[in-house]
Amino acid sequence: MKFLFDLDGTVTSQETLPCISKYFGCTEQIEELTARTIAGNVPFIESFIRRVNILGQYSVKETSDLLAQVPVYPQLAKFILEHAEDCIIVTGNLTCWCEGIFKKIGCQCYGSIAECENDKVVKIKSILRKETIVDQYKALGETVVFIGDGNNDLEAMRHANISIAVGLTHSPAQSLMSICDYVIFNEKALIRQLKQLLGICKPEKSVVISCAGIGSRLGLGLTKALVQINGGSLISWQLKLFKDVEDVRLVIGFQGSEIIEEVRKYRDDIIFCYNHHYFETKTGASYYLGARHANYETIEWDGDLLVHPDDVKMLLATDGEYICYGDITSEDSVCVHVNEKGEVLGFSRESGDYEWTGPACMNKKHLIYSSQNVFNMFEPFCPMRGIKVRAYDIDTYNDYLRVSEITKDWRL
Repeated sequence: MKFLFDLDGTVTSQETLPCISKYFGCTEQIEELTARTIAGNVPFIESFIRRVNILGQYSVKETSDLLAQVPVYPQLAKFILEHAEDCIIVTGNLTCWCEGIFKKIGCQCYGSIAECENDKVVKIKSILRKETIVDQYKALGETVVFIGDGNNDLEAMRHANISIAVGLTHSPAQSLMSICDYVIFNEKALIRQLKQLLGICKPEKSVVISCAGIGSRLGLGLTKALVQINGGSLISWQLKLFKDVEDVRLVIGFQGSEIIEEVRKYRDDIIFCYNHHYFETKTGASYYLGARHANYETIEWDGDLLVHPDDVKMLLATDGEYICYGDITSEDSVCVHVNEKGEVLGFSRESGDYEWTGPACMNKKHLIYSSQNVFNMFEPFCPMRGIKVRAYDIDTYNDYLRVSEITKDWRL
């Protein structure tokens, strides 16, 4: 596996070209052009050529020395140094300007090439297309993970096996949201995800909350995560229930940007996982996409589910795999058959002893992709340990009214 990182705003905590312009006193021209480029209003290549024409008159050595002082994200820099053989920097910036910072980072680096004379840039010889480096490593049989934040990272992400849009310095470009696998806004969470991709997982369970669906049966015109329950969004209730869980992963699709905005009011270390095919798939696909690069065991949690706080604590402390069920309360329920040991034998739309509500816990070694429901993923492994919980789905408007009444006295 190879990790390919954009440089500006991804590894560095500042954009480098504005640093150069400020140092040499041409800030206004560069800032305006940079802002328009980040917003997608000026193509990267055109913008880059114009910026180099402005800045190329200044000393290459001074520029390299200056960029060597640009701060980098310390935990990310440490990860890159510790895995230098598998980490690569790919930047559209000129290699002659970046020599100092490349040495500081300490891994293989690629950039655009310029011809220099008398310590000045006189000609751009080539502008790096980041996707060519992605393709180069894929051709060698490597699984390529691309990490970036700008419009000029779009094609590299499209070509990569796994793509991570980051918002460490500024919000990722909106164009990336339509193709990326993950969106991460917190350095610690990013490092956690990179290590998990390498198979370096903690023993604690991950929690995967599926919030990608459109919530059409509810009839409120919102994805269920944003529905208000007794003064707070449904997702805010769940985040409070999981406040002590480090690795919480939220699968998003419909109204993904609105969910991100709501979640970040409460936590900035959530890993957002995209299900871009949310309209054609069901909760099984979302669970798979959220769990595939998580810790070894993941708790599946539907975005429309509330579980009594005491039962949540119990489930988080329970080792191993399990399937939860509860008393039949929903209007359109999937039922489970349970034996005398409390094991779940199977699922049924027609009849059963209890209602399948979720959550459930699965080891990653059993995880397989399914475009169907989560319970279809667990059926091949039945009988499985069953745990009865006080859990309430919100599928219909009547469910919404009932759960609002049930939870009004809950204390989180």
